[in-house]
Amino acid sequence: MRRYSAGCLFSGMGGFASGMQAAGFAIAWGTDHDRWACETFRHRFPGARVVEQDVRDLSVAAADLAPVEVLVAGFPCQSFSQAGDRRGFEDPRGRLFFEIPRLVGEYPASRRPALVVLENVPHLLYGAEGAWFETVRRELRRAGYWFRAEGCWKVNVSEVSESPQDRERLFMVAASRAHFSYNPFRPPAAAGAGPTGIDSIVDRTRRAAADLYLPEDNRYYKMITAAMAEGKSPENVYQLRRSYVREKLEGRCPTLTANMGIGGHNVPFIRDRWGIRKFSVEEVCRLQGFAPGEFVFPDAVPPAERYRLLGNAVCVHLARLVAVECSRILEEELREEAAA
Repeated sequence: MRRYSAGCLFSGMGGFASGMQAAGFAIAWGTDHDRWACETFRHRFPGARVVEQDVRDLSVAAADLAPVEVLVAGFPCQSFSQAGDRRGFEDPRGRLFFEIPRLVGEYPASRRPALVVLENVPHLLYGAEGAWFETVRRELRRAGYWFRAEGCWKVNVSEVSESPQDRERLFMVAASRAHFSYNPFRPPAAAGAGPTGIDSIVDRTRRAAADLYLPEDNRYYKMITAAMAEGKSPENVYQLRRSYVREKLEGRCPTLTANMGIGGHNVPFIRDRWGIRKFSVEEVCRLQGFAPGEFVFPDAVPPAERYRLLGNAVCVHLARLVAVECSRILEEELREEAAA
């Protein structure tokens, strides 16, 4: 099989790129405005070009972004999330979506990506009575791509992988009209036997690093202890919310967010024989689909930034499944061209 290339807008630390690479794609470049994201991306993909720049100031020519077969972009989701203020494209973060078709349009028509793959939250499909999704559809079609609701895959990490993280995401795949007569994307099938439970990720048999444990006089310790006493089982994961604690059942982990490790809400905790602690960076890496023992971060990235980057990352499990489908599409296109 030919090795196809991928470029990454809003690349973050490289979760999307990691899944693409695992499926055989060569990562040509990544762009992000975040220093630590770019530092990690360089570490993970030493052969890729990395551009540390605000996407609004980015241009294909000035940044020397090589043409690629697949362009992937996990653009900011806060303004489209049900948990946020739901401002959609009225939010400056939401408007960053428009930079994607702008940049695609800067390539000559014959050299634009054959596939554009976007990742966001499922609520983008329904928000503003469907107006958000219609905006995405319209802009991608204006850029020269086949795209409608059939090109979407709404999925939960725990439904299609061994990871017990309960994380719902939306993938949107658009196919170039210069390459295809229709959009051939098909949602990937489940892989593996399903989630294995949190204890397949979290090791409660060994004492974790001291800084992961809450002091007993900490107010969050007291809140979590009370919730565990009232909950179904102290072996479950308990998530610290803004003003309360939520128990996650069935050995699952709640959606990991950028708040982890740096204070605030949405931090998940477990109990072991030494106390109540948050997940280690290594455990979060595994929940997000990185291989056990993989050296994910360069030494320079501070611990708090590692949690933040992981919470913002596209889950590698999901990205790989989408990448396999993209590879299938491109291979079929090549066979059709050869037959013609």
